[in-house]
Amino acid sequence: MTTAPGERAPSFDPVAAMASRIEDGDQLGALTLAQELHPAQLAEAFAGVDREVTDLLVQRLTPGELGASLTYLEPHYREDLLVGLEPDRIASVLEHVADDVATDIVQELPEGIGSAVMAAIPLRQQHAIDALMEHDEESAGGRMTGQLIAILPDRLAGEAIEDLRSIQPDATQPFYVYIRDAEGRLGGVVNLRSLVLAASDTPVAELAVTDVVSVSASTDQEEAARLLKRYKLLSLPVVDDDGHLLGALTADDLIDVLEDEATEDMFRQVGVHEDEDLRSVRRSIRFRLPWLMVNLLTVLLAAVVVAAFEDTVAQVAVLAAFLPVVAGQGGNTGIQTLTVVVRSLAVGRLAGRNLWRVVLHEAATGLVNGVVIGAAVGVAAWLWQGNTTLGFVVGVALAVNMLVGVIAGVLIPMGLQRFRQDPALSAGIWLTTATDVLGFLVFLSLATLLVHAIG
Repeated sequence: MTTAPGERAPSFDPVAAMASRIEDGDQLGALTLAQELHPAQLAEAFAGVDREVTDLLVQRLTPGELGASLTYLEPHYREDLLVGLEPDRIASVLEHVADDVATDIVQELPEGIGSAVMAAIPLRQQHAIDALMEHDEESAGGRMTGQLIAILPDRLAGEAIEDLRSIQPDATQPFYVYIRDAEGRLGGVVNLRSLVLAASDTPVAELAVTDVVSVSASTDQEEAARLLKRYKLLSLPVVDDDGHLLGALTADDLIDVLEDEATEDMFRQVGVHEDEDLRSVRRSIRFRLPWLMVNLLTVLLAAVVVAAFEDTVAQVAVLAAFLPVVAGQGGNTGIQTLTVVVRSLAVGRLAGRNLWRVVLHEAATGLVNGVVIGAAVGVAAWLWQGNTTLGFVVGVALAVNMLVGVIAGVLIPMGLQRFRQDPALSAGIWLTTATDVLGFLVFLSLATLLVHAIG
């Protein structure tokens, strides 16, 4: 398999290679390896080796080498990497980073350090970062880069190509050429391939697509990512309310958005913060403990329900053996629905107007699954204990709780969205509460009504 210059084979593990050199006391070898790695591999090494190693490398690498790797590094790793450096050193590194990434880094730094860095960077980059910081960081305006190519509509193809040569844009970015008028309004977009293949005396206006897909600066980053995916674009222009071209979103940025949002949704369903990593015990405790305390309260609520039927359980002790079956199966069924609904909301496949259609769909699915699973467990309970009434109670309670699970799996995330909250926000905790409390209530209520037949 061939690899790009400076990039090693996919099987190569930069973390293990770096750790091996450090363990051997070969600091020079570790530095040499860091300089030879592709920036993405260097970022992987930064995320995987000990803090002492990263501190050594950060001090020895050039600003260009360090800046190239920051593009590939997760935000919390970037902050850890840079926070111990002098502001002038950070500023020199940011000169080698795209403006949108530099803006993110400045916002991630502690306020005092961020201000000092802003004062030390070149004036052009200051203005670019200030412009990006005017927008919400999770909006298209907060994600865009101002480093695009825009020309007037009266230019010829040959002149436009000469403009490109003089500008020398970043060759790693999949740029289009945007056309804007004298007032800066977006008027069209030209594919670079069309520009290169056109005769040099062809007006760029004849090559341009005027029906341009664009987003406003206030558009949510997830919606921008969906548009870019839907229209299969490499870049998406960002405009203000009057149509003035402000910048562009590139495909790699929006792929990161989709990945980040999917990760965030997955973490939030179980009450874990998306910024958590496995390097700091204190950070993990700070992120996890609050939701574990909330979960403790919900578990105690389920315990209160069971305690209310203490006499029934005392008379028929075998009921306790089926409590986790009823609660667990209802929870599992609900999690299936919850996962589908949260993901559908995230990618725009589901809206509030579809609520009752989705509820009916999931209710039908849950009812059929519940009857099948409930019948199977009911028969198992009858064969085990030789009591048909016990089998009936277990089977009915299980079917009802699975129905509760699927309905709760729809209503909880859509209810959170209705109140402008993240649909994934600890939805798993609230779902478990619903299936535990209602599952125990239905099961033990039925058992109480038929306790003499069971006992």
